[in-house]
Amino acid sequence: MSNSHDNYFSIAPESLSNLFEPDGIRNGKSFELLSQLNGVSGICELLKSNASKGISENPSELTKRAQHFGDNRPHIYNRKPFWRFLLMPLSDTVLQILVIASIVSLIVGTIEDPIEGWYEGLAILVTVCIVIFVTAINDYKKESQFIKLNLQTDLCNIIVIREGMEKEITLKELLVGDLLCVTTGDILQGDGIYIRGSGLSVDESSITGESKLVKKEAFQDGDIAYDSFLISGAKIIEGSGLVLVCAVGQHSVLGRNRRMMNTLADEPETPLQERLTVLATFLGKIGFYAGIILSIALLLHLFIGAWIDERWGNQEWTDLVDAIILGITIMVVAIPEGLPLALTLAMAYSILRMKDEQIFVRHLKGCEIMGAATNILSDKTGTLTQNIMTVTKAMIFGESLDKIDCSKFPSDDVNLLVECISRNSTAFINNKNQKHDLVGNRTECALLMMLTQWGFDYHAFRNPEHLIAQFAFNPRTKRMTTVYDSENGEAIVYSKGAGEVILDFCDQELLCNGLAEKLTDERKKILLDIIKNWADLGLRVITVAYKKTSLEEIITEGPERKINEEKGEQGLILIGMLGIEDPLRPEAKQSVEKCKVAGVIVRMVTGDNSETAKRIAKNCAILPPGILDEEIDDYIMEGAVFREKVGGLVTVTNEDGKLEGFKVGNLEGFKNIIIRLRVIARCSPEDKLLLVIGLRALGEVVGVTGDGSNDAPALKHSDIGLAMMSGTPLAKESADIILLDDNFESVVNSVKWGRNVYASIRKFLTFQMTCNAVALAISIIGAGTTSDSPLNAIQMLWVNLIMDALAALALATEPPTDQLFFTKPFGRKEKMIIKDMVVSMITQSAYQIGILLVMLYEGPCIFDIEEGWGHDSWDEENGKHFTLIFHTFVMMQIFNEICCRKLSLSEINIFKGFFNNSIFISILVVTTGVQLLLVNFGGSFVRCTALSLEHHLICVGLGAGCILVSLFVRCIYKLSGKSKKSVEDEKYPLLRSNSSNHSDL
Repeated sequence: MSNSHDNYFSIAPESLSNLFEPDGIRNGKSFELLSQLNGVSGICELLKSNASKGISENPSELTKRAQHFGDNRPHIYNRKPFWRFLLMPLSDTVLQILVIASIVSLIVGTIEDPIEGWYEGLAILVTVCIVIFVTAINDYKKESQFIKLNLQTDLCNIIVIREGMEKEITLKELLVGDLLCVTTGDILQGDGIYIRGSGLSVDESSITGESKLVKKEAFQDGDIAYDSFLISGAKIIEGSGLVLVCAVGQHSVLGRNRRMMNTLADEPETPLQERLTVLATFLGKIGFYAGIILSIALLLHLFIGAWIDERWGNQEWTDLVDAIILGITIMVVAIPEGLPLALTLAMAYSILRMKDEQIFVRHLKGCEIMGAATNILSDKTGTLTQNIMTVTKAMIFGESLDKIDCSKFPSDDVNLLVECISRNSTAFINNKNQKHDLVGNRTECALLMMLTQWGFDYHAFRNPEHLIAQFAFNPRTKRMTTVYDSENGEAIVYSKGAGEVILDFCDQELLCNGLAEKLTDERKKILLDIIKNWADLGLRVITVAYKKTSLEEIITEGPERKINEEKGEQGLILIGMLGIEDPLRPEAKQSVEKCKVAGVIVRMVTGDNSETAKRIAKNCAILPPGILDEEIDDYIMEGAVFREKVGGLVTVTNEDGKLEGFKVGNLEGFKNIIIRLRVIARCSPEDKLLLVIGLRALGEVVGVTGDGSNDAPALKHSDIGLAMMSGTPLAKESADIILLDDNFESVVNSVKWGRNVYASIRKFLTFQMTCNAVALAISIIGAGTTSDSPLNAIQMLWVNLIMDALAALALATEPPTDQLFFTKPFGRKEKMIIKDMVVSMITQSAYQIGILLVMLYEGPCIFDIEEGWGHDSWDEENGKHFTLIFHTFVMMQIFNEICCRKLSLSEINIFKGFFNNSIFISILVVTTGVQLLLVNFGGSFVRCTALSLEHHLICVGLGAGCILVSLFVRCIYKLSGKSKKSVEDEKYPLLRSNSSNHSDL
């Protein structure tokens, strides 16, 4: 830090950090420190900020500010050094025994034959080192992915005031001295002092551990307000206001807590990881027993032979060590360490590619669970629609307008309407590069754009110094209200919200002559008909109203003397109604239909009224075509009706009275309703959560989209939460996936990628279990019948490398295809091993074992070569037999890897899309190349004899037979009619929307 920076600001970051110690806030010490600094005005002076205008936008000053007080960039966790990853595989007991046994082999072999006896022991050590390095590199890359993921989790923008203007910036750009605009649902990313606003309540439990809500008071110089301190990590539960930021990054409370966590915390295992761990343990046990059986078979032959020959020398000791090494190697090969690696690679690859498709995965489970989703609860606005809202209908000052124009009305009346819209809003328009960048609630943005088109500067009507109170939009009440004080000491109440909701609070209507007229029941009926007609056209209806009153009339009685929202909203004067159109996304209908084909029900939950919801649901195919009028109530319900029919949301507590969860009041009623229910209109947060809890209770896997803080409970309690990029920080924190383009098509793509993760693991399982079965069978049968294993330890370790690291990388990076939409959702209890996999494994294993056994017993006659067993030492002649078996075995695995690309037996063309995956092709080339090098040049080091071209071609041809076997099985499968049935005749229960029983779920 340069001296010029030190002199520019006369207060140290640590001095400001002391203000926000939780204990100091509780005992009043923080307030004393703040008073010593002359309150907010004194701190503003020290920070070169302004309590109304914020800080300067001058780049050089921003740089000095960041260098002196620190920036708000995410904390970078210390990563483990690479040598730690090298040591981690060696913690495996089986691998440790293998290393010790190979060293013994090295010593014994060297003593027996100093010239070549050490080859095998060294070769095994080298191979083990390669396995360790490959594992370490993969783990190292995996942690790199987690660190990158951690650095991008806070994907949200914030609003600050700089030089008197609202400005949208990223979290990492937040600086000390900024005036931060906070509202319901925000999560504070810096420590600050609450200087202006109303009704602010925060949840500080994540920092202090105290679960109760804390009400905050705006600090005014000269007043006693002990609770004006806001600490980073706290959630805004109610209210809105301005915060003077005093500490960011490592100097904030949240930053200091993060700094104490020196390492990156591992994410908990995903459901698929847990299931694979169980499967891997089971397969490992099989490998353990297979290794023991192999060693026992070899040792029995050794002991019996030594007993018959009545001798025990160096050769017998060498054979004993080799038998133990081979048994341990079988254990290493059979333990499917490639299984978790394949899943990690599949998810890492999916995360990377999903980001390119505007899908950001915050939690690993997001990669896989979308593939299991059976229900998706989707918002309407911005997800199914374009969220480009425009005012297309208006009824203001008692007159309907065909053209949205205000020129015919008196200027005083128009100014009142402009005031009402401008002041009762938190959105703003960021004009840059001659473009209108809309920031905030899209409905409010549409209203502000209308004012801009009329030629008004909405910003000129906002005066924060005259703002008395603001009650943010509440999804439950469907309205927003703001109170200003006027120049003559009166209070002006501005209110807007859902058409019929605000209308209920109005008892007068402002006409174009400037007079307010009583709002009769007949006039209200006309206005309600207009609202219904506009809703039929798919418009969102916003009603705008106001009233002038005295402060005393709307202040609550008692010592607090706060503005009472309900009192303020009684007796409003209607200004008018505005119809806002939000066009359907062009791809929405096709995306919903894709979900139907994939067996996933799409249900729409929206705050709009039933008519608007019905129109949108029909246009995007959420409602099945041809619904009769008498059936429509089964498909569309308002939240209140739905809640009543299913008995509402019931809290579940333990014996101590602590909340454990929720349940549906009448689950049987829920079962009957949910079969046809596709749309919930006028949906409250409780209704959305109720729908999630009920579906999960029925065993469904539920995905939920949301963008507001009110969506957070449903996002958190769902199996997979998908938040919009334009959503609130609380919504994003509660979600597993963030849709960067706020598009329902991205939801569909995440289903495809989720299913691809499952498919990739199943492909790898099919390949590895086949390879394992063949390797174990040929080794044990060979050892039991010929006193020697056709595959030695070095060859088995090479096979292990092919099976685990290379095959995992090849099959885990297969891109998804639309064929995945024709499979069923995995659901909660889907088995990892399915019928098609079993058929493939059995047929391929039978073919490979059959060919290899023929080569084992008849190979010497067929190829006119010496038998590979029964020799005291290896040479090129007696080694040719087992080299042919080893080479054929590896070729079979290479071709079987190609067969495993297509999991479903209904897919005849296994080469379809073969050239779309360069990683797969590269691994095949590398595997084949290394195998040829081992066979031709491995010699006594690998115990391979160089083969002729004819022998190479025979091995490749026998390996290619795996392709013919796969094609034969697939053709039989198709001719049997099962393929057609699985894709065409087998209708998913989810698609039977007109059925009347619960099997539709």
